[in-house]
Amino acid sequence: MIGSIHFLFFLLIFGLLYSTGALFQHEDRVPNAPQNVRVKTQSTSATLWWDAPPDPTVLIRGYTVEYGEGSISQRILIEGPDSTSFTVTRLAPSTNYVFAVSAYNEAEGEDGTKVMVAAKTRQAEGSQTEKLWPPTSVRARVDEKAIPGSAIVSWDDPNPENAADNSIDSTQRQYVINYGIYESDAQQKVRSNAKAVRLTGLLPGKEYEVAVKVVAGDGSESPWSIRDLFLVPETKTSSRFDWFCRLNDTEMCAIDSSPHWKLCTEKHDTYTQRDAGACPRVQYPSSPAHLTTPAINLPDAQRLCFYFRFALLNFHPGLMKVEIYSDGDHSNRQIVWKTRMANIRTHAVQNVYIPFGQQVRPFKISVSLKWDGQPMPRVIVHEMDVLSGGCSERSTDFY
Repeated sequence: MIGSIHFLFFLLIFGLLYSTGALFQHEDRVPNAPQNVRVKTQSTSATLWWDAPPDPTVLIRGYTVEYGEGSISQRILIEGPDSTSFTVTRLAPSTNYVFAVSAYNEAEGEDGTKVMVAAKTRQAEGSQTEKLWPPTSVRARVDEKAIPGSAIVSWDDPNPENAADNSIDSTQRQYVINYGIYESDAQQKVRSNAKAVRLTGLLPGKEYEVAVKVVAGDGSESPWSIRDLFLVPETKTSSRFDWFCRLNDTEMCAIDSSPHWKLCTEKHDTYTQRDAGACPRVQYPSSPAHLTTPAINLPDAQRLCFYFRFALLNFHPGLMKVEIYSDGDHSNRQIVWKTRMANIRTHAVQNVYIPFGQQVRPFKISVSLKWDGQPMPRVIVHEMDVLSGGCSERSTDFY
């Protein structure tokens, strides 16, 4: 009799787990469309909320909110399956917008079916926002000793730091940078909170144009600045002694990796330009994970620099460290950089420059992650370089 009760209790719990999907969640296919998508607008914002897709057996990693005037032009990635509302800000008053919401996971295609809604923002209250002046003195500086194919663009903002109208308060101000090959239709845009930004992935030997505009806290924008033109120099012959690896969706540059990693294609959202790179496989449990360069031989370089570029997509309490060791000698490993991942800002590309001394023998550099009691952190590594001549930039300390 007692055995029968235990068996019935087991069937009850099993049925409950099965009905909620907690027992059999998978990522064999993308999620279904969110349900009951609704929107409510103010003059410069719109709040969307929705219900999760009805099939509980399909794992949801988060949602994507897209919007634009008449057609979709902006994309925001929201981490977490329980985030079922979002407020879009910096919209224009009295303007028709289109919104789309979809769920995503890491199945092929990543995003599920979009649900589209349309709404018009309300009329602005009060007086007309003070007109913004465009940025001035836009200038690009190419540093051949820094990352090949990169330039630092800076500018001045002629608008007052703190105007009576809070909509152009400098604490809420952003800048949009538009750049591309001169007289080319292929242009790109990035955002910055500071009055400078580093552009990467530029083609050597090409002339580029760049312009900047100001975006206030209420969404109003200045005209574009006067364009600046700059030439990206051809890569020097001496660069063959350095080692560059820009991870993409086809190759790993002979990097040795633990089985945690896979190659991911680029995916852009409002906050992060997510280039292609190495990212974690789905819910990989074991720790640690590593990406290790092939053997590098630069015996004549007195000063060296390891540069790597990565982004953390969700908060995680794990640890990240960079080690150097001689090829064939794994016992003598030197830790040159480490950080607690809880100190790293999510959805922001991190550029890390690590100086280290002369290496007479061939050496390897390993980037490793370690964590306890939960799946692997969602980190995307875009680039790993070893540069002779030392570091021309300094990294933010995350310790």
